[in-house]
Amino acid sequence: MTDTDWLVLGFVSDCRLASGRQLIRRYWLTSERNDARARAGRRALKRLADWRVLDALPRRVGGERAGSAGMLYTVGVAGAKLLTRRGQQANRLEAPGALYVAHTLACTELVVALGEASRSGTLECIEVQSEPDCWRTFLAGLGARITLKPDLFIRVAVPGSSFEDRWYVEVDLATEATGTVIAKAKRYLAHHRSGGERVHPKVLWAVPDIHRAERIHSALGHLPVEAQRMFAVCLTSEVVEFLTTEARS
Repeated sequence: MTDTDWLVLGFVSDCRLASGRQLIRRYWLTSERNDARARAGRRALKRLADWRVLDALPRRVGGERAGSAGMLYTVGVAGAKLLTRRGQQANRLEAPGALYVAHTLACTELVVALGEASRSGTLECIEVQSEPDCWRTFLAGLGARITLKPDLFIRVAVPGSSFEDRWYVEVDLATEATGTVIAKAKRYLAHHRSGGERVHPKVLWAVPDIHRAERIHSALGHLPVEAQRMFAVCLTSEVVEFLTTEARS
């Protein structure tokens, strides 16, 4: 196992699922299919899959041609053992459904995009926590123990700044009803009121299109006006730009 092998394994475990193309962008720093670095990445991913450090799921991304870059990877049997020996928890998937796969890949894509922005100097990505590390348990009314389950927790800053922004992120695929969105928002408010965090993060809904953004804005409009300031909505494709603008404001 090379240093890069360990980084890939840890990343896949943290995110639970990643495409070969996402891994090549993150660790071989290219999105060009025929780049020498991309070819090296594909060879490395095939080797890790052959060793069962990673497992390749039996489907392709968007119908792409066969090959390591077009596969979806999760932690394999050998990878889980290696992480356990290092005292790390291995997050393995067992036959995930299509919606779970789509949502998890969308979360992974955001993490990859934040890493690319950090390397380019656009936005400093200080910390990213994926599920379940980003979950928070708190006490609500009458001592009820509640778990808040954002998709991501991130800390970002303008490069060179001593100030940072903290965000919980909901990666939305337009599959949840308005009532579910409102219930999630109220849970974030309850967590904020519990005082469980010294600096409470804001909450960003990352959505696939303008229509969904309008639906989320409408749902959040049911909250008290002062509470609405905790929440923001933007297109998934514009998350890095949005966070950069917010960090500079």
